Amino acid sequence: MKNIYLYLALLSILLLAACNNGSDNEKQMTNTNNEDMRIISLMPSNTEIITELGATDNLVGITTADDYPEDLKENLTRLDTFALDEEAMTALDPTHIISHASNHDANADIITRTAESTGAEVLVVDDAQEIDKIYDTITDVGTFISKEGEAEELNTLLQQEVEEIHNQYSGEKADDKVFILISTAPDIYTAGEDTFIDDFLDTLNIGNAFEDVAGYPAVTSEDVIAREPEIVLSTLGISNEELTHALDDISGLEGAAITEEENQCTPDPNLISRPGPRFTEGLTAIAECVYE
Repeated sequence: MKNIYLYLALLSILLLAACNNGSDNEKQMTNTNNEDMRIISLMPSNTEIITELGATDNLVGITTADDYPEDLKENLTRLDTFALDEEAMTALDPTHIISHASNHDANADIITRTAESTGAEVLVVDDAQEIDKIYDTITDVGTFISKEGEAEELNTLLQQEVEEIHNQYSGEKADDKVFILISTAPDIYTAGEDTFIDDFLDTLNIGNAFEDVAGYPAVTSEDVIAREPEIVLSTLGISNEELTHALDDISGLEGAAITEEENQCTPDPNLISRPGPRFTEGLTAIAECVYE
């Protein structure tokens, strides 16, 4: 009889402990699932979002263009999105693949086959054409990798930073329009409306010399001269000296205002071309160059 009472008492204690620890067990299960997540990121801006949301350790594959954060693990598989290696992707046994609308169509068949063979879920991130869409991207990625709370916190922080930057320069207005330089060879390309770089300028109350043209069109030197931009915003990632030489080599631009170093903005191109969590640093860099 004592054994029966002892058994019943022990059973009660175990059941009570199980009830009290139920939420802890659920939390542990969630953490285990997150730890088992294996993510392939096929766009540097997506990788920056993933790491900012605290899922760096879940990355197993990134692109050959990824260079931030600088402490990305050396053993991560590097994938060339212009020649995607299906065998290498499959070998990573991903649970989540995050692609991007800008290059997804070219890689859709490979991504689909990889997902079917590994059981991975796939997210195709839309191309952000304005700042507000960057917040949407962060929300979508956060939801996809079970980091909804972190995504909401990051968006709140970025929105506060944008408001602070906007308020700091709200009383400023650039008299001269800016020529956004995307490339010089073999053709001159710029950024017009419906691009998030143009939205940067709008946010900072700066005019775009090609604001009446959509997307990233090719333009001629005659087009540039006719619009008489006083400032050039370069995304080439080269020094002012190199930029001056590149512009001087374009027939018709010799001696133009944008060939002078004091009229050139040469920020880190990744800060103004990647729709990721560092875009506020790009906003600040542009504002400081134009207004200060």
